[in-house]
Amino acid sequence: MQQFIILDDDDTHNNNTKKRLELIFKRNNLQAQIALITTDPNEVVNYCIKNNAKNNVYLLDVNVQKGISGIDVAGMIRKQDAKAYIVFVSAYPEYVMSCLKTKIFDYLIKPVSLELLEACIKSIHTDTMKLNNQKGKVLSVKSGFEVYNLLPDEIIYFEKFGHLLIVHTITGRIESSDSLDSIEQKFDKMKFFRCHKSFIVNVSYISRIDYPNSTIHLINGESCVVSKRCKKELKTICSNM
Repeated sequence: MQQFIILDDDDTHNNNTKKRLELIFKRNNLQAQIALITTDPNEVVNYCIKNNAKNNVYLLDVNVQKGISGIDVAGMIRKQDAKAYIVFVSAYPEYVMSCLKTKIFDYLIKPVSLELLEACIKSIHTDTMKLNNQKGKVLSVKSGFEVYNLLPDEIIYFEKFGHLLIVHTITGRIESSDSLDSIEQKFDKMKFFRCHKSFIVNVSYISRIDYPNSTIHLINGESCVVSKRCKKELKTICSNM
């Protein structure tokens, strides 16, 4: 179920948006609910930190006049939740370019008609369904009491560190008790290659390979080891990309 979060410094706007969203959910039979409605950007940030594994949709105003802008909030959301949908609802079209840096889904100019808002929500639903249809490509990683559903393109590499599995993603690290062997069975090795007993690397994130020093350099600045027996096969895979 998708969780909607509304942030605007105008209570009247927030209440109207809530009513219109509930109408859109009902007449389109959408599995969605409003998880938070607030004028305080800090409440949104705190929600995101605690609920970043959920299917979140954020409707944000740009100027919330609380010492922190909607753009700042969006940036904080994106650091915590790479999969979240972010939609700006603003009376200021001049901020569009600044907002694009946070990888927004849409930018709606106030006053927003019900039809335009509904079209946006339905587009989000359609996009979500497309991702759900790729469930065979989604990896569920359990970390403590939370489960992270990751798409392949979000994962840079896997590392076995003692009894821990560390998943290095585009937004940070996730620690799990899963085994590297079980991970290896879930992916095509042309995409994720077991380059060492302690590493599986997403081939698309390799920036260069230092074969003499048995080191794979990744585009995020990190590196991992490639074993001697894997070098030839890795070279073949990379040459076919």
